Amino acid sequence: MNKLRKIYHALPYPARNIIGGLYGSLPQKIKYGPEYAKMYKLLNESANWSQDEIHDYQIKQLRNLLIHAHETTRFYNRQFNEAGFNPYKFNNLDDLSLIPTIDKEVIRNNLSDMLSDKFSNRQRFQITTGGTTGRQLIFYAQKQLTIPREKAMYDYLWGEVGYIPGKSEMVVLRNNVLPDNKLWRYEKKNRSLVLDPFHMTDEVCHKFINKLNKEKIPFFHVYPSSILMLAEYMNRTGDRLTYKPLAIFATSENLYKGQREIIENAFGCRMYMSYGHSEMCSLANGCALEDHYHIEELYGYTELLDKNRDVINDSGIMGEITATGFNNYVLPLIRYRTADYASYEECVKTKCGFKGRILKDIEGRWLQEMLVTSQGNKISMTAINFHSDVFDRVKYYQFYQNTPGLVTMRIVKGKDYTIDDEVAIKSAVQSKLGEYLKMDIQYVNEVRRAASGKYRYIISELD
Repeated sequence: MNKLRKIYHALPYPARNIIGGLYGSLPQKIKYGPEYAKMYKLLNESANWSQDEIHDYQIKQLRNLLIHAHETTRFYNRQFNEAGFNPYKFNNLDDLSLIPTIDKEVIRNNLSDMLSDKFSNRQRFQITTGGTTGRQLIFYAQKQLTIPREKAMYDYLWGEVGYIPGKSEMVVLRNNVLPDNKLWRYEKKNRSLVLDPFHMTDEVCHKFINKLNKEKIPFFHVYPSSILMLAEYMNRTGDRLTYKPLAIFATSENLYKGQREIIENAFGCRMYMSYGHSEMCSLANGCALEDHYHIEELYGYTELLDKNRDVINDSGIMGEITATGFNNYVLPLIRYRTADYASYEECVKTKCGFKGRILKDIEGRWLQEMLVTSQGNKISMTAINFHSDVFDRVKYYQFYQNTPGLVTMRIVKGKDYTIDDEVAIKSAVQSKLGEYLKMDIQYVNEVRRAASGKYRYIISELD
């Protein structure tokens, strides 16, 4: 299989696209295998489960994973024994709190001991997470299981708003760098029109709009920051789509206050946010009616922990998203602290009628999405509402910080930008930052992206 994959990737693009088209025409359960089919079937069957049935499913999945980790990894065998935790007697979700948490640093320092000895090198594959500071995380997942189940989950969730897996076309505006300075390319394998997001000048945005109006593709899969750049161009210039897309699916980044309105006004359709991460332990899907997230309980078990690492059960209290994934037995991640933060919302107060656990106020990775004051306090981007007319003549902006208490705002000037705009921006932003975080402005031709291609509002190089 690896030899065939290498031959395929060595072929010229036109040949790959023909082969990809033939592959793409196959049913999803054949393309992605039995684990995809099993998960997709389970998701359909569980749609009407009670909370007790979901609870029982989670107990069973956790018990199986905990026993597996104890029996096949040196790390968890040692960790459980030291904590006095018996996985064979696990039958209550509260008992999970007896297990110490882990984070990226723990994985880096114990990777070989955390790998299950039940799997050979040929049964696992390596994943590398992105990062703005160069501190990438290398870990492993399970071939023929982790990705098929992941794919089934997203196909099912997107299918709830009309997406037909394997048949619907989709515009992809994420992190794809296309060769030969091409602005777009159609991938028959995934029935997707891939747009290159790295050179989105007004001229390029105009070409994107023309291409989209010609193809009229109904679904979008995007990074919020990339679709926002296109939406701001559309709203600013009046250069619009001549058709109405059905949905925009956004993943991997935060959406800040005011930005959803900008995007939905430009495209005329709902944008659905999903919370997830490369380690694939927790997933929460954006509500179709309100701006919160429904926890997908069949994907993994999600907890919120306070600063003392105690479990939060009440609504309205911010805590670190800590998760145990069900879909990776090669490298079990048990009570993995994600460095993302959220709070619970009371389901009785929602309009959507969802009866499960609901997350709101999700905030991104601690230093990537936070500014640090000279006193050590952290200021979230969600607390700094930049939905303001003082930025009307700014194309893009981004914060850069390498010293607590000092931050540089990098600005790409828009048309008619003047010194008056600089004064207004300094005043507006400084009023949000407070006395312990001083800001200066630097003018640049473009803003910096992470190695993964994601746009970050904060580039932090703090230790």
